[in-house]
Amino acid sequence: MNGLSIPAIFKKNYIKYALFIPALIILGASLAIYADSPFLIVPLLGILALTSFSALNIALYILVATLPFSFRFIMTSGTEMQVPTEPLLAIMAGAFALRWIVLKSRGVKIGFPFKLPMLLYSAGICLSLINTTHLYASIKGSFRALVYMMLSVIVFSIINDRQKLKRFFIIAMVSGTIAVGWTAIFLIDRIEMWRWTTAYEGTPFTSYAHYGSFVVVILFILLARMIYDRGVYDRVIWSGLTVFYIVAICLCFSRGVWLSFIISMGFLLIQRSEGVKNKKMLIAGAFVLLFVVLISIPQVSDVIISRVSTIFSLKYGTNKERLLRWATAIAMFERHPILGAGYGSFAFSYINDPAILGRVSKYGMGAHSEYLQVLSETGLIGFIGWMWIIVSFFLYGFRLLNKLGLKSENMLWRSLAIGIMSAELALLIHFLVNNLIQTYIVGIPFWILMGMLPAIGNIAESENEALKNK
Repeated sequence: MNGLSIPAIFKKNYIKYALFIPALIILGASLAIYADSPFLIVPLLGILALTSFSALNIALYILVATLPFSFRFIMTSGTEMQVPTEPLLAIMAGAFALRWIVLKSRGVKIGFPFKLPMLLYSAGICLSLINTTHLYASIKGSFRALVYMMLSVIVFSIINDRQKLKRFFIIAMVSGTIAVGWTAIFLIDRIEMWRWTTAYEGTPFTSYAHYGSFVVVILFILLARMIYDRGVYDRVIWSGLTVFYIVAICLCFSRGVWLSFIISMGFLLIQRSEGVKNKKMLIAGAFVLLFVVLISIPQVSDVIISRVSTIFSLKYGTNKERLLRWATAIAMFERHPILGAGYGSFAFSYINDPAILGRVSKYGMGAHSEYLQVLSETGLIGFIGWMWIIVSFFLYGFRLLNKLGLKSENMLWRSLAIGIMSAELALLIHFLVNNLIQTYIVGIPFWILMGMLPAIGNIAESENEALKNK
């Protein structure tokens, strides 16, 4: 993105922003008075509701700014939520629904391109509740999934010009870089615990799968612009961020992240463009060199080789458990092939065997494959909707790339489209062997990307139309 000064963002609508100052004072006082009380959530929800209903775009910026720093909050009823991300997202969905009703009454259509497949997937989620044996948990999980999905429509609706896209990117990048840098410092200090979840204690991420997925999303967008955008922008900053995130991904120990990164990197490099062959060769060579350096370090190479050698080993505990989860998901699908066993029901159906890993997980676990989990919980209706969303996303992306062509004025949009598609592909490949979309740190970026791609298509189209009319 081109440079954007902070005063330029706030030079308009002073009154609107000033309304939040008293609200923030009230929130700060509440934090001080009720720091140890579960009722702290009440003033927090009030502030989030005020923001969402008065300025939905600011609520979106707050969402991405606080995303890596959300924390688990336990209510008096025992219900848990990620604060402030999840309550803010729910309030934003309500505010957006109200806006949509108003717009529809005025004859204005949003025109979201993935509406039909998302409606089918939503129908599959809701219909699956017929077969669930844990109704409360399934209703809660279904509502959460639908709100997450609605985020893509919210992003598509709000990010409708270049300035908003810049603001969104700056806020997301600053927040994400702080979180990743914080985690990288801890991981370097605990390098001997590289392979264990305990290495992530005290960081914004709970495991290497979440950390790696988050890093990969940002890294592919950075790489795509570095390679494909030949326009004017601050290449020093972008190069520095790219190197930073390359180092960050090297600290990830997830085999799923490694696989998804390699395949998506290939997808990114084969995209058509002019005058970038040398850049592609340089990037590919840099990663090969980095790999050679890593495996030349005895301690690191031993760990990497050991990790890779266990990918297909049936003696490895997590592989055994993954196969058992997949078998459980298939068995659930066979019992309820059309409507599924109920959204969120897998966690209650699979029983952890302490003989495999030496422990029983504290939390309900997923199927270790998003595709099998969707198939087992929502049946054929939900699975067809889910796959339709994925196919529609990439068909739209390829059509957008063809429409943008290789014109110099479209290089920014082309690079962003390639980056978004590469990042989404990386998540989808990782979903083959893990189920992360239910987690806020991965699920929210996934649905943001789903809405960002068509938003970029609309911005590019409107700017090109404006140039033609001059």
